[in-house]
Amino acid sequence: MRVYLKLLLLFAITAGAAWLASRILVPDAVPVADSEQPQWYLQVAFILRSIELIGLGGMALVMVAGAAMWKGARRECPKTERPAPPVLR
Repeated sequence: MRVYLKLLLLFAITAGAAWLASRILVPDAVPVADSEQPQWYLQVAFILRSIELIGLGGMALVMVAGAAMWKGARRECPKTERPAPPVLR
């Protein structure tokens, strides 16, 4: 489970860093291709938005895989009853 948490943190940092960079570098640019000659800030906005979405998608995949593993592990290990304590005479 520790590997899943590390991957989740990695993808969260990636998405957060791309979001923060897009707010700092191109705060008013919306990644919409509406001109024949794209400006540099639109290209940067597209790249940063793509990195952000990759990070969010990776987070979703890690969460689904971790939940499936956790559910499968719980199903394989049924609860066992504790043995009765020994009676002292």
